[in-house]
Amino acid sequence: MFLKAMKKWITGFAVLILGVVNIFSAQVASADSLDDIRQQQEQKQEAIDSLQAKVANALEETSAMNEKIEALNSEISDTEVNIENKEVEITEQEQIVEARLEQASQRLQALQTNGMDNDIIMAIFEAEDFSELFSRTLAVLQLTDAGNQLIEEAQVEADKLAELKEELVTEKESLKSDLALVSEEKADYDEKVSSLQALIKENQAELTQLETREADETARIEEARKAARAEAIKAAEEQRAANEAVVSTSSSSDNSSTVEAAETSNETKQSGKTETAEQTSKPAQSNSNASGRTVQVSATGYSTQQANLSTQTATGIDLRVNPRVIAVDPSVIPLGSTVEIPGKGIYIAGDTGGAIKGNKIDIHFSTVSEAYAWGRKTITVKILN
Repeated sequence: MFLKAMKKWITGFAVLILGVVNIFSAQVASADSLDDIRQQQEQKQEAIDSLQAKVANALEETSAMNEKIEALNSEISDTEVNIENKEVEITEQEQIVEARLEQASQRLQALQTNGMDNDIIMAIFEAEDFSELFSRTLAVLQLTDAGNQLIEEAQVEADKLAELKEELVTEKESLKSDLALVSEEKADYDEKVSSLQALIKENQAELTQLETREADETARIEEARKAARAEAIKAAEEQRAANEAVVSTSSSSDNSSTVEAAETSNETKQSGKTETAEQTSKPAQSNSNASGRTVQVSATGYSTQQANLSTQTATGIDLRVNPRVIAVDPSVIPLGSTVEIPGKGIYIAGDTGGAIKGNKIDIHFSTVSEAYAWGRKTITVKILN
């Protein structure tokens, strides 16, 4: 009888141990699944950080190109003004040439009408010696040639002005060619920034899905653990009832304590492996209708180097990777849009703030000294896309 009871007790204990083993087996398998999900999350976050760094570099290049485009446009405008001025000078010089030609024509007509040609010839031939003859002849030639020389000088000046105008026209065309190349290159970078932002949104969406999967997997593990625990306790209770006549209360209590100890160990191990990551990023929303719009705002400088400030923005941008970010009121400037800051270049509207309401923005700087140097200014920004 005693041996039979002992056999039943051993069988029940084996069932109990099997239940506990099933609990731990389920947890190990689930832990492997969670580790895989978390590893995918880390890879996605690394990909997002890499893309954010590329966006920052592309924005730097785009800002430099904007400055170059402005400089070229200014040079083209100055050259056009110079061309217009030269055209006015050429017209005035041509009028001088025409006036001197008219004067020369009138002089010749007067000489012919007054019969002065014969008087000039007689004055030359009445010279008493060769030296006087040479002097009179030279004087006559100088008098008659003076008008022609003035005409020639005026024409030379007109030709110089025309050449200078041609040089300015050539320079203008060269500047326009440079402007076209830079504008094309800027368009390529704009497209690159848009593509990178689209990839960031895709990765952030996938990261959100992974976080949802992690939460679902954690909940499933908890349900499985509870079910296995309930099954193990039920098996122990049934066995204890079957062995009640031959097993002492203390033995039953030991079995129950074994279940509780296994349960406690299980919970401790499970809690160390099922911490859920907070969702740190959401895809930035954009508004294409705001493209090209200008907004006057009060802009304040800040830096994550200041105390108690997070390096992570509301849209998931790591400011240590991409510092070219502004915080905005999304009802004024859409999240995810690129914004041109006068004198600073292009930034991403990638953060929000409780104190940022209406036409206010915060501009992020890499250092506290740069933020203090900026202070607070009223500026007009341009929403590019």
